[in-house]
Amino acid sequence: MTPSHNRPRTAGGLHDILPRILPFCCYMVFIAAREVSVLFSGMSDKLTDTVSFIYPVQIAIVVAALCYAVPRCPELSLRDVGLSGSRGRNTLFSAATGVAVFAIWIHLDLPWARIGTPAGFSPDIAEPGLPRNALLAVRLAGATLVVPVMEELFWRSFLIRYIRKPDFTSVPAGSLHWPSFCAVALLFGLEHHLVVAGTIAGIAYNIVLIRTGSIMQCVLSHAVTNGMLGVWVILTGSWSFW
Repeated sequence: MTPSHNRPRTAGGLHDILPRILPFCCYMVFIAAREVSVLFSGMSDKLTDTVSFIYPVQIAIVVAALCYAVPRCPELSLRDVGLSGSRGRNTLFSAATGVAVFAIWIHLDLPWARIGTPAGFSPDIAEPGLPRNALLAVRLAGATLVVPVMEELFWRSFLIRYIRKPDFTSVPAGSLHWPSFCAVALLFGLEHHLVVAGTIAGIAYNIVLIRTGSIMQCVLSHAVTNGMLGVWVILTGSWSFW
């Protein structure tokens, strides 16, 4: 028998899957716990405060998972993002797509375009001054710098390729496969309270992937959307979008 440590690793096996799903799973555990608490405990009146306080812990755990995941995901390469040549054109396209998704997002908070009522986020649970500003900073940083990496690893590095072929690492990033394109766009939308806006965002980021062939460009586009949304939420006090 071949010793286990000498056996060749199977492409698309757990060693490839885990880094791409672990950060997302860590994040979604908190979302699931929140939904279960509302469903069975009747504590929706206290949920906004709970979500606001727990979010820094949630993001810290996801960051820890990303510290494990990122070195194992070579597709997360900053070299894909540039300001000149084809990389510059890709970067401009990705950023512009992110801006467009933001503009669509804030105009689709309509009864027919959403599912349920979000718990929202309120910085007012913290004392004015430094505590409140720190809570806002963590929320903005998490949404802009952490969530895009975590989500793009799951949706467009792993799932969109895995649906096409379990040996997903053999599928080139950005190759078009309509069933996986549509499935990921729809599932991405269903992950969000604003399901129509979320589905449009899923389509847009899928297009970025096909146009650029780069997961990092998808992260950039997603980060532009979330960053602009975060600044808009803070300036307008539209906390339900968070």
